[in-house]
Amino acid sequence: MSELSPLAVTLVSGLRHVGKSTVATILSGTAADDNPGPPLGSDEADAGELALELAEHLVDLADSGRRGDVIIELEPADPAEIALVLESVFKERTTSDGPALRELITVARANDIRRLLFRDGPEAAADDCDTSELLAVQLEFATAIILTGVADCRPTELRAIYGLIERLNPAAAVVTLAGAIRLRRRRPPSLTVASEVGRRMGWALELSGRGGLPTTLNSINTVVFRDPRPFHPARLAEVVTHCLEPDDVGLILRSRGLARLASRPERVASWTSAGTVLAINSTAMTSWDADSPVGQELVFVGQHLHPERIARALRAALLGDDELIAGPMEWAGYVDPFPVWQIEHDH
Repeated sequence: MSELSPLAVTLVSGLRHVGKSTVATILSGTAADDNPGPPLGSDEADAGELALELAEHLVDLADSGRRGDVIIELEPADPAEIALVLESVFKERTTSDGPALRELITVARANDIRRLLFRDGPEAAADDCDTSELLAVQLEFATAIILTGVADCRPTELRAIYGLIERLNPAAAVVTLAGAIRLRRRRPPSLTVASEVGRRMGWALELSGRGGLPTTLNSINTVVFRDPRPFHPARLAEVVTHCLEPDDVGLILRSRGLARLASRPERVASWTSAGTVLAINSTAMTSWDADSPVGQELVFVGQHLHPERIARALRAALLGDDELIAGPMEWAGYVDPFPVWQIEHDH
């Protein structure tokens, strides 16, 4: 594949004020006043709609004869959703000179990782819940991570940050701002970049048995929990609230996976936590889908985690033998304190 074909797209993600514009300038190889353009997106913008608009714009650029590299700086947004939509649209083009993704780059500040994921610093602000999840996704869904502000961290803190990144995204290149130039044209553009990143996220590798990392890395370790039984929703809420604290099980930094609630037997749930907040939301997977898990498939990433304590706490929330035999009609009457799922139906 030549350097001028196809149009090669690099997305630069990150929270606000982390230096994304500087990175975009370095990657584009232009002077500051020739920067690729203002950041795209906003707090109110829907990531899917933004991605479709961006895809149409990039396709139009390619149709008009534009070749070479395009660097897109994103305002805080879910890079996974945007990249996967772009890839899907790009794949619809059969010509060899259409647009394709080259890199998915996340710019992250070390102190933000410490504050939002390690809970190190002042008590979390009200908006830190969504920000913690967004930062975790940005670290997970990237081909390369540029870590800024490393001079502000002690060596032990920095080692723990690198250990966490290695667990979340073992395939990503990790460089400091001084090394960002090495990411220019590091890899050829491809129509499968986003899909490959999705398959190589740390939690997905752990569930597939392909994690391959030492048990503990720079004080960071992982715990995989599996069980075919569904959770009792009220007991799970108690466990989440009272039994997964750092003093009890170690510091949980990130958890992801698929879960089943007995009170909602028709759908598979997405389990995701970052920092202090856990969300259990519906997925598009129904219980009868061939790929649906029978029960719980969860991965916990943290600092000095105690696997046996985590497993013991979660097992206490599972249905017992008598409850399991009682069946879904009985389960429907269980107290369920979790938020109601907004199910999107296909038409």
